[in-house]
Amino acid sequence: MPAARRVVVVGASAAGLRAAARLARLEPRTSVLVVEAREVFSYAACGLPFALGGEIDPDDALRRTSWGRLRDVEYFAEAKRVEVRTGCRATSIDLASARLHVEDARGSTEALAWDDLVLATGARPRRLPNQPVHPRILALHVFEDVATLRRGLVREGIGRVAIVGAGLVGCELAEALRSLWGVETTLVEAAGWPLPGVLDPEMAQRVAGALTRNGVDLRCGAPVRALVPGDAGVVVALDGGDVEADAVVVAIGAEPCVELAAAAGIAMGPTGAIAVDERLATSAPRVWAAGDCIEVRDAVTGAAVYRPLGGLANRQGRTLGDVLAGRPARFPAVAGACAVRVFDENVAAVGWTRVAARRDRVVRSAWLTADDRPHYWPEARTLAMSLVYEPATGRVVGVQAVGPGDVAKRIDAATQLIARGATLDDVAQFEHAYAPPFAPAVDPLATLAWVALNQEDGIEAEPPDVSLDGRPLVDLREPSERAANPAPSADVTPASHAALRDGSTTPDPESLLICERGTRAAEAARLLRARGVQRPYLAGGLTFHGTDRGPS
Repeated sequence: MPAARRVVVVGASAAGLRAAARLARLEPRTSVLVVEAREVFSYAACGLPFALGGEIDPDDALRRTSWGRLRDVEYFAEAKRVEVRTGCRATSIDLASARLHVEDARGSTEALAWDDLVLATGARPRRLPNQPVHPRILALHVFEDVATLRRGLVREGIGRVAIVGAGLVGCELAEALRSLWGVETTLVEAAGWPLPGVLDPEMAQRVAGALTRNGVDLRCGAPVRALVPGDAGVVVALDGGDVEADAVVVAIGAEPCVELAAAAGIAMGPTGAIAVDERLATSAPRVWAAGDCIEVRDAVTGAAVYRPLGGLANRQGRTLGDVLAGRPARFPAVAGACAVRVFDENVAAVGWTRVAARRDRVVRSAWLTADDRPHYWPEARTLAMSLVYEPATGRVVGVQAVGPGDVAKRIDAATQLIARGATLDDVAQFEHAYAPPFAPAVDPLATLAWVALNQEDGIEAEPPDVSLDGRPLVDLREPSERAANPAPSADVTPASHAALRDGSTTPDPESLLICERGTRAAEAARLLRARGVQRPYLAGGLTFHGTDRGPS
C-alpha cells in the first residue's frame, strides 16, 4: 500500500491552521503536521486590544471555540486530526530533498520530509529605524504582549503611555488604555491625521475628535526622531516637543516574515512579501504560502499589495486547503475592507483613499451625511460617508464611513461592488433589505452614489473640511435650526428654495450654500443652475463640517 501523502505547515495561526484542518477533512488519509515556534497558538489576534481593555477575558477567551473548547494541541489532534508541534522552529528548507529542518526548545534538530509544504509564517511588528531594545518599548502583536502590558500597568507603575502610530491597532490601544486603565495616553502619528491608510483627512477629523474628547493627547504630523530609554521611562523625541512616558508601544504596522522562504530561494514580490499565484503557489514546486507572509492582488489596480488582515488569512487558508485537496479553488483580488471602533465613533472603509489614489490616477470624492435607519426611527444614528471615484470611467475605487451608526453594513456592500469593478451607476442601483428597524428606504450607499452623479452633472460641492471663516453663506435651514446651531460666519443670508427658484434671491458670487446635512443645499444648487447661476454647496452640511456632530 502506498505511503500516505504528507503535508507540513509552518505556522499555527489563522491561515496555516485553516488550510491544515480543511485538507484533513477533505483528505482523511493525508498526514498533516503543523510546526509552530511559540507555545501559545490559535488565538484571535484582532481581539488583543479588547482583552487589554477588559471587554473580553484576557486569559483564554481568544483561544476558545464558540462552545468553550480550548484550541490547544489536544483539540487539533482530536477534533481536526491535525498534529501541531509547538516550540518547534523551522530553520531552513531544502527544496532539492523536500525536507524542512526544524529545531525544538532543547536544541534538538530534525529534518521533516514533505510532499507539500505550506508557509504560513505570518508577520512581525514593524520597528522604527534604530529602535532600541528595552523592556519599556513594547508592541501589541502576539498573545503574550497583553500579559506584558497588563503586568506593567498593574505592578510596575506605568501611568503614562505613548503610542507611536495612529493606525487600527494604535487607535484601539488608545481606547483600551483610557477606558479601562485611565492611563495618560499620547498617540503620535507621522501623517497629518489619524488612520491615514484608511481615511482621507476630512473623514479622519471625526476620529481625531473622538480621541481628544476622551482624553487622548493626539499628536499628528509628528514623525518620531528617536526613542530614548532611561531609568525613569522613555522619551519620544518629536520635532514639535518631546513626550515623556513610562512606556512606549510601537504600532506602525506589520511586515511579513519571509526569511525562511527567501533563504530557500523562493521568490518575493514587489511588496517584499512572498509572491504567490491565484492558487497560492510559490515559485518553488510543491511549496505554497498563505496569510500575512504573502502579497495579494488589488481589486482596483490589479497590482501586488500587502494586506495583513485576519479575514483574508482565514479565506486564504480555506482556499489553500481546497487546492491541496485537488479542487479548482482560486483566491481572488482583494478590495481591502477594514473596520475599527474609536470610542464612540465606528469607522469602516474599503478600497483606496483619495490621497493614495491620486498618486497614479485622477479621482474625485463625494460626501454625504445620512442616517443608518429612517430619521424617525428612535435608534437611528448618523453616518458621515465619502466615495472616491474616477470621473473618466465612473468606477468606484473607495468608500469610507465614520459615525455612531452602522458603518460596517455599508462598507461590506461596497466591498462586493468595488471588487467587481462597479461604477457610480451600479452603486446608485444598489438593492438592499429595507424595513425601518434596519435601514432607510434608500440606503446611504446608494444615496452617496447619487451625490457623486449629481456632482458629475455639474452640482458642485466643496469638501466638508473647507474653511467657512469670512465666507458668505446662504443658509437654507429653518429659523429654529439657525437659532439652535448658528452658522460659523458673520456673513449669513437666510434663504428659501422658493426665493431661489423665482429669482427674488440671487446669492453673492463667492457664496456657499449650506444646510444641516447638505441635501437642501444641493437642491438649492440645482435650482440656481436652472436659472444659469452656478453656486457650490457644503458637502455633508454643517453636521459633517463639525458644527453639529449629530446624535450619539
